[in-house]
Amino acid sequence: MLKLSSFWRNRTEEIAAIDLGSNSFHMIIAKISNGQLSIIDRLREPVRLGYGLDTDGRLDDLSQKRALDCLTRFQQRIQYIPANRVRAVGTRTLRQAKNAEEFLLRAEKALGNKIHVISGVEEARLVYHGVAFGLEDDNQKRLVIDIGGGSTEIIIGQDYNPLSMESLGMGCVSITRKFFEAGDITPALVKRADVFCRQKLEPFQQRFRQQSWQRAIGCSGSIKAVSGALEQLNGHPAVTLEGMEKLIAQCIEAKSIDSLKIAGVGSDRMPVFIGGLIVLNATMKALKIASLEASPWALREGLLFDLLGHDSISDMKERSVTELGKRFHADVLHAERTSRVALQLFDNIQDEHKFDDNWQRNLAWASMLHEVGLDINHDGYHRHGGYIVENCHMAGFGFDEQSILACLVQFHRKKPDWAKIEQLPAEQLNEFYVVLQIFRLACILTRARSDLQDISWSISFNGKQLRFCAPPAWWNEQTLAAADLESEVKYMKKSPVPLSLNRPEEAE
Repeated sequence: MLKLSSFWRNRTEEIAAIDLGSNSFHMIIAKISNGQLSIIDRLREPVRLGYGLDTDGRLDDLSQKRALDCLTRFQQRIQYIPANRVRAVGTRTLRQAKNAEEFLLRAEKALGNKIHVISGVEEARLVYHGVAFGLEDDNQKRLVIDIGGGSTEIIIGQDYNPLSMESLGMGCVSITRKFFEAGDITPALVKRADVFCRQKLEPFQQRFRQQSWQRAIGCSGSIKAVSGALEQLNGHPAVTLEGMEKLIAQCIEAKSIDSLKIAGVGSDRMPVFIGGLIVLNATMKALKIASLEASPWALREGLLFDLLGHDSISDMKERSVTELGKRFHADVLHAERTSRVALQLFDNIQDEHKFDDNWQRNLAWASMLHEVGLDINHDGYHRHGGYIVENCHMAGFGFDEQSILACLVQFHRKKPDWAKIEQLPAEQLNEFYVVLQIFRLACILTRARSDLQDISWSISFNGKQLRFCAPPAWWNEQTLAAADLESEVKYMKKSPVPLSLNRPEEAE
């Protein structure tokens, strides 16, 4: 049980975190009461989503069915928890699958909640937070290793702050499938798998070795399974290289996965045990780790604390946007000016049309970041800015959330690429077109970079078309802005939500 800050003292509610991993799907449910957080339920199913990737990189029907059936069962447990208190994320396999978008539509329907696919670095950040919040505040530097089904995350951090993070494409499912799919376990196959893992680690091992740490911690199913097996073997759960050599020898002696029986390892873990064991052995050797302890906390606990905004600190996404703006020297005063105008315009239509409140945050974030591309070159800076936002690690953001923000930044001026915009999540497209137009208008109205804003203008939206309205005096005085608006009508001619102008002659 973890004590929370006074921010939560008078709250009583349930929250849920769901991890759609490559090997297993996990859900944990926690209750906040009297300023404390306690875990009240855990569900895990070995879906083995990573085994469902065919040679074309698509999820096959059987793996999709297993996943959807699992999510339907999860939904029955969380159906009474508000959507804003549930966070679900997909990891390596959903980052890879070519038909992930199609699957996610069905998965979200089964779960009854939005699912965000996160980057490997974001996965590493969440893993570290999950492990850190389960430890005492000892001011030590820690190395954390998480071996999942499709990837391995390595993080060095101190207290609650990850300092260095990597996500490598090797996990218990992917290694088992790549080298032991036929079920045989031989010394030659073990060596090949080990070499493969060492190759993955080689570009990063020196960087991690150079950062001293006082404590090495492992988490998630593979490491907990190895720890459990070593406790049965040695009477102590510490993971050591010597202990793993004994386990590898047992696996080779069994000759096949079907014949493998290791005390302390559950039957549902056994089919992928050899893959996780080899990844862990190679990682500890590469990083020169003598001993590792297993933590029961991992990604899903990190999701919980992200969902809470632990200790009511500023929201992680807000911090990510602010840090990215600083990194690329964004003009904060102009960003705030643009944000104010964008939100004023948004308010003009919100009362009647009830757009999702998240769009207000997107407008504020896009305002902060829309000029970051100027650090590269003024020519086409909107394109540079879109690339930066799309490709930088932004803690707290899923891929689709980051893509939406990147599109707002990239297409805040000039002619939009409608084909790229249409690749955004289909269920958000209609509102995105309207919000994009609002943001473009805000950028036009603040182009003079003056704090003296004439707010006699307004907009209206009839469900099909956005209309900009201003009195005759405004059009006569703001000739440059008026010319930009005329160009804007042409730029947005092919938009599903075109722009029209209420000019003085039309008002008379």
